[in-house]
Amino acid sequence: MPGSIKLLASLAALCSVAHAWLPSNKTGYHILGKPDVLGPKWLQSEKVRGVNLGSLFVFEPWLCGKEWKEMGCENLDSEWDCVKKLGEEKARSAFAGHWSSWITEKDFDEMRSYGLNTVRVPLGFWINEDLVEEGEYYPKGGLEYLLKICEMASSRGFYIMLEMHGAPGVQVANNSFTGHATPDVKFYSDKNFKRGVEFLKWLTNLAHTKTEMRNVGMIGVVNEPEGHHDSLRSRFYPDAYKGIRQVESTLNINTTNKLHISFMNSLWGSGDPKEFIPAGIESLAFEDHRYQKHDTGLVLNHEAYIDDSCTNDRSAENETPTFVTEWCISPPDSVESSDPAWVRDGNEDFYRAWFRAQVLGYEKSAAGWTYWTWKSQLGDWRWSYQEAVAAGIIPKDLDSMANSGICGTQHLDDPSNTLSSNPAAQTSSDSTPRTNDLSRTMVLGTSLTIGSLLNWVLI
Repeated sequence: MPGSIKLLASLAALCSVAHAWLPSNKTGYHILGKPDVLGPKWLQSEKVRGVNLGSLFVFEPWLCGKEWKEMGCENLDSEWDCVKKLGEEKARSAFAGHWSSWITEKDFDEMRSYGLNTVRVPLGFWINEDLVEEGEYYPKGGLEYLLKICEMASSRGFYIMLEMHGAPGVQVANNSFTGHATPDVKFYSDKNFKRGVEFLKWLTNLAHTKTEMRNVGMIGVVNEPEGHHDSLRSRFYPDAYKGIRQVESTLNINTTNKLHISFMNSLWGSGDPKEFIPAGIESLAFEDHRYQKHDTGLVLNHEAYIDDSCTNDRSAENETPTFVTEWCISPPDSVESSDPAWVRDGNEDFYRAWFRAQVLGYEKSAAGWTYWTWKSQLGDWRWSYQEAVAAGIIPKDLDSMANSGICGTQHLDDPSNTLSSNPAAQTSSDSTPRTNDLSRTMVLGTSLTIGSLLNWVLI
């Protein structure tokens, strides 16, 4: 096909520089195996391969307009606007219907069948209703459904990352993922920092005391903050860390059972997240969001996007482990539906290649990834992992990419060194503490060849 020929020509240009690296479940990042009275919380030694549950507890209308309209919130920008319009009781009913149907047991079974092992769950601070002040408009009743979601995930062996996506006072302007799309940003204040810390402490207590949340292993302190607030790092980050550890101390959680606490990494642009964290830190993690569509420094062609995906190191110095917790295969808005080289239909070979290149790249330089997002109502599989699998863009068996040749070829001494497709087998279930050895091993293979590219196109 013309698309395949074009893709081969593009990728052949990388032959002289591309080398292979693929993760191993025995030689990659070793995430602490967490023995816990409530059950397994930690992957033993796996690369994270997962999806975000976008628009579940923090609704993003652009992702699922049909659902938003059915809830009575059409043409409104965020949850705040919807609740303000509907009133508390109608909003409670509308959101309860959404929470109970957007992600179901069937979704988790499907994720598991694709070899995924992790879910990242964006949350708004308002799910703790005690923190909502008079004059704030947020839906009520979400905790019941969060516990149900965590039970669905835990019972199937998924590792769970929770994230404060919507912070008190709003951490970034004009964005629905904060819960209140407003230009008035008030998070960066003593009052709202305190509310944010209280939310994280509350969430930590739940993670350690609620059976449904037995597989929660990581809490992200705040999603995509603005980059020009020194107080974020000097006050909020240290207080968030100390607050979470204080709860764990009160609960007598031993070192091997403590949660990982994650921060946006230095590549995000808000500074060194570790700079003001107190001495004696333990079990930190870092998040990178890599939307190449927003990287204006990238040359806008297929070769550049594949090359960057394969070779761009997404772990900042001394920030280990790093997880690429948001990324997709959507190109820049200016070309995604108008430029023949980037439109969805007819460029399937490129999008298959781009997905594979990003996975291999993120598993090379980081501890794994969570795709944004699992499902949407855009009718565009570039934003939906579920739809991209159905369209044949993302393989049902991720391990089948090992010999794709997209970033080179791999030679493994042990043929069993691939991620299991059974997430339930990937969590710790014994009582032996694992060492917190967050090291990585690189396996370099041979240069990319035209033969390997031909094999990939035929896969």
